[in-house]
Amino acid sequence: MPRPTLNCKISLLIPLGWILFLFVLCRDVDGATVTAEGVSKWAEDLSGNIQKIFEEATKWHEIHKVYSVVADAEIFDPRTELKSIKNQIEEYLKERSKIAWDAKVSLESKELKNLSDVEVNDPDSKNFVRFMSAKTQSDAALVYKDGHFAGTSFVNGTRVFNLQPNVNFYGIPTSSEASAVHVPTPVYNRNPYLLTRIEWSDIDQLYRRNRERIKDLSFQKFCSESGFMRYFPAAPWMWDNKAIELDLFDCRSSEWFIDAATMSKNVLIMLDLSGSMLGQRFEIAKQTIEAILDTLSDNDFFNIMPFSKNANLLDECSEEGLLQATMRNKKLLRTRLANYTSEGKAEYEKALPMAFTTLLNLPGKPILKTKDEYAEEKEQGTLDTRFKYVELMDWVLVITPEYEKAIKNSSRERTRDTQMGCNDVIMLITDGAPGYYKEIFEIYNHEKKIRFFSFLIGEEAIDFDQVKWMACTNRGFMVHIGNMADVQEKVQHYVKVMSRAVSRQSHAIQKETAIWGSVARERMSKQYVISVGYPVTNEDTFMGVSAVSVPVGELHQMAHPSLVGGRSYFFMLDNNGYAMFHPQLRTIDEKSGEIKPTYNNMDFLQVETQQPLSNMLWTKLEATTSCPLSSNYDECIRMILNEIQSAVINCDNTNTKKMNVLFAIENMKRVYEQKNSYHAECIENTHFTIGSAIAEGDQVRLNRRKHLDLTQIDLTWLEDKNWRIHPQWRYCLLNDSDTDLGPEQAFTTYVRQMKSSGELPTLCKPREKLVKRLLLDIQATSSFRSLLDLGWKSNKKNGVHISFFATPSGLIRFHNESLEDFSEYVEEDNGTHRVYKHYVLELNRNSIEDDYFKRAVRMKDRIVVDINPQTKLWKLTENPNPYGNYENETLLAVAYRAIFVNEALVGVAGIEFLYDSLVELMKKFGCSPKDESARCFLLDEHAYVVYSSQPDISYSEYLASQDKKSTGKSSALGGFFGHLNRVTEWTMELLIKKGFYHETTFVDYQAMCDVEKTVVAAASNIMKPLKQLSQFVFWLFFQLFTFASEFSLLPRSNSIAEGYTPTFQSSDVRYPCQKQTKFYIANPDKSKLGSSALLEDHMERLCTKNPLMCAVKVYASWVEKTNLLLVVVKQGPNSNCYDETQCPLSDPPVLQFGLRKSADPLAATPSTGGSDADVCLGAIPRKRKNVIQCLRDDYLTDESELPCSRQHRHLPYSTLLIFVVTSVVLFIPGYL
Repeated sequence: MPRPTLNCKISLLIPLGWILFLFVLCRDVDGATVTAEGVSKWAEDLSGNIQKIFEEATKWHEIHKVYSVVADAEIFDPRTELKSIKNQIEEYLKERSKIAWDAKVSLESKELKNLSDVEVNDPDSKNFVRFMSAKTQSDAALVYKDGHFAGTSFVNGTRVFNLQPNVNFYGIPTSSEASAVHVPTPVYNRNPYLLTRIEWSDIDQLYRRNRERIKDLSFQKFCSESGFMRYFPAAPWMWDNKAIELDLFDCRSSEWFIDAATMSKNVLIMLDLSGSMLGQRFEIAKQTIEAILDTLSDNDFFNIMPFSKNANLLDECSEEGLLQATMRNKKLLRTRLANYTSEGKAEYEKALPMAFTTLLNLPGKPILKTKDEYAEEKEQGTLDTRFKYVELMDWVLVITPEYEKAIKNSSRERTRDTQMGCNDVIMLITDGAPGYYKEIFEIYNHEKKIRFFSFLIGEEAIDFDQVKWMACTNRGFMVHIGNMADVQEKVQHYVKVMSRAVSRQSHAIQKETAIWGSVARERMSKQYVISVGYPVTNEDTFMGVSAVSVPVGELHQMAHPSLVGGRSYFFMLDNNGYAMFHPQLRTIDEKSGEIKPTYNNMDFLQVETQQPLSNMLWTKLEATTSCPLSSNYDECIRMILNEIQSAVINCDNTNTKKMNVLFAIENMKRVYEQKNSYHAECIENTHFTIGSAIAEGDQVRLNRRKHLDLTQIDLTWLEDKNWRIHPQWRYCLLNDSDTDLGPEQAFTTYVRQMKSSGELPTLCKPREKLVKRLLLDIQATSSFRSLLDLGWKSNKKNGVHISFFATPSGLIRFHNESLEDFSEYVEEDNGTHRVYKHYVLELNRNSIEDDYFKRAVRMKDRIVVDINPQTKLWKLTENPNPYGNYENETLLAVAYRAIFVNEALVGVAGIEFLYDSLVELMKKFGCSPKDESARCFLLDEHAYVVYSSQPDISYSEYLASQDKKSTGKSSALGGFFGHLNRVTEWTMELLIKKGFYHETTFVDYQAMCDVEKTVVAAASNIMKPLKQLSQFVFWLFFQLFTFASEFSLLPRSNSIAEGYTPTFQSSDVRYPCQKQTKFYIANPDKSKLGSSALLEDHMERLCTKNPLMCAVKVYASWVEKTNLLLVVVKQGPNSNCYDETQCPLSDPPVLQFGLRKSADPLAATPSTGGSDADVCLGAIPRKRKNVIQCLRDDYLTDESELPCSRQHRHLPYSTLLIFVVTSVVLFIPGYL
């Protein structure tokens, strides 16, 4: 095939200037000469061409003119706007908490009927209890005759849920006919105790009235202490494994239930590691600890104290002696426990004083003397008479006056900065104690303020009396855990005991003291929600928790991004400083598609990623003034960051806090530097904070010039069907049955009502500001289609496929036409079709929340040009592409820019066009893929390659490389310029040195890492049958479980599978970690070259292995008004710079680009360690708000009549069998 060259025949009609320019081009294409002036000229003309094509295809100047007529910029006050949002969220949450409160009042006013065990299960009795099962979706029942000895009887259902898709529940089917009742799998659903409470909890009429009054009200629910959960409206149950209907859910394990039932706690777990705690006993003990830890939330504090000959806390970093029960801290201490072994004698006389000292936060450590030491000093008269000496069984406890005074005045409330839990608890895990140690309990717990729980471990454990006395005398509970299957059921007893304080002080629970849970993924809707709840009591008996779900997405919409500038944003934090919503919060692991374990516990400063320490504050001058450069400079900066975090969490707006951050998009492919000012408002009667991050120079927004008379709305604004609004945002509330209405159709209906009545419909008022901004955008863009129709022929010649305009209100106008010689689908040989994905309709429906929008507003006044890696078109002809390749697939490129009116963001205009057009344009400007003497590159603002003239570029190869699972050769297109080859590596270093790019470091605290597996080659043949065996065992487990359920062989307890506390099971695939990388960010307005495009004035020999093989000159010039940098690399005579065998990349790489693991802050593996400073980092007290209400259990209430122990009972064979099978199911797959 002949080499393509520029046509150099010159017409006499062409002006002389163009003749000279074409002459230069002809010489450059032929490889004769590349000059600095020529490269600068190429960049200048490329800029002109891109701007011309973009203007013709988007008419963005016309859009700007229209907006300038109907709207103007206004400077807004961030504090005023934030207070307005705070008030709206406050009212919204207040209404939800009132609904939960009304449900509590309604339930507490009902009488719990005293029904006999027989009549609740007798279908012929008027007191036969039916309920609508969440799992069967009817009120049918399977009851047993004559106990369990006369078979079963199936009672036909009288009602079945009529489930219909509900627009107000994100399209999931619901029914308002009745509430649904979920019963955990191991709980017998015809247990009389359970049935009487199910019947008592029916308040469907109240639930229904609430839903009729409030259209966007989410699930109303009640979780009973007996295990069932009632929720309204009814919705299909989401199984853990739908294929086999496996259900592991138990509402009693949810944080909103535990927090309401027990309040926040300070927990010290004592673990007996004497020589008898070996083997199975030790495993049960560790499992018991995991089950206890699983009941602790971030509002609780804890530590673990293994003891035998000596007693030591697993964590000794915290000054308070207790750690916050974060996921990281719980996993870290559980991991450390793996390094302990059982040996020697259990020294209770050492351990118990230390446990009380830690829990009461007493000064110093207990002083113990041996009996011999004490006797000798007594005989010699050297005993300090100021001290008290308490003779124990083996030791003498020495109590100083200061220590005694501290014990008498002990109260964490008076000795701490109100950052700990409400109630104090000691939990002893042992196989038996040799004594009662009454003297120790009398000294430290005379007033019984600390509850003491005993967990006796092992089938053969017989020393009940001592540990039972400890628990019963100290208002606790003793349970005997004989085997693993016992753990979860027995741990629940401590929760019930802790709820006694709530029951006794129910009068202190007010409407304003609601219990607010942290963010969780709700089982019924799969949405992220917070729950607001209240404990429910009946005659001073704790019955459960009434609650209401609040979707986080609804709160996010009240803090709408259109209310601030394009680079600014809102965020919301809970009392622990965890992000509830934030534009940088990434809850889904992109690689696995699973929810990250850290989705609801990412700290504000971990989400709001700072720039490197040297420039993370507002200015470096300010940072160095506050923290003089010294050995503790980094620590000083961290202290300032903690002050910023504390100010945000506690809504301290005395001085505006400022910080330099890195804003990441495209799954950490890009970061942008911005300087934020922070404001925060505390939401009354909750522990939440709503905050704003206002970027420097971004305090401007668009505002309509004149008030819009709604009767003057022109319905022709909506006639064009090529417009969309955000699919998830609620502009106006809908009726449940309006699911068939799409967002655009629904809004059009409301617009007609506005025009007819002249008023905003009631259902649109909750989002009034958003609706008004949308109406402004609809009006201003109504001529978009007609504008584009005028010049679409020239657009098609330029390869433009789609033109669009997106606004902060969620509106997107678009226009698209098919291109000749290209198809939007292709049929494969197997009869399947591959289809083009529409840039707007399928890939980017979310306007301001889409990455292209975020990128455009951060590249102000520039057209951003890039390749679209998500889709493609197919050629209808057999002509080669501009690279000379015969490929059926062709790439698409995009270009977009943000439009502003007097600094106020209007929206983003953009186009999608054939990538071939860009290649042809580059060829015309002297960058032919066939010229090996000079290679041209177009780099974007992060030095990714948008265009390369290297001859081996393949579209198919590039598209294949975008597949996450691809293991093939990576393409130069889209790759980091500094890692392509040695030439580009050296050139990138030079570009950084000359100021075209600068370096920054980004730390990703939300990263996920792959578990490194040890591969044993010979094991493959063994693993295959083992995997088949595990699949068979899983099937067998299900059959046995079904059999046992039908014959009521399962005990009334929590889910057995939940006893395995999946929180602590190491993932065999992915786990949370910390990664970091260098980024190289463009300085388009800065470089050290002046006007010249020549980086060095002489040939550089850059190959370290064989310098004589390669000599180059490099030229670079910004393509004005775009995000592109034109780089031309000219090889010297006889050079072979791209031969990787002679000129390889540096090893290790000179440019440290690419996310790499830097830490495992949450990894629950024994390898997790690090320096002492790293280990103690998690123990630093978190800046947080206290819980709203503490119901302290300080009263000397006589609980002697209440049960305080439950000894081990032998479980049915079926339960033990299920336990064994479940173990296999849970653990074997991890090894396959």
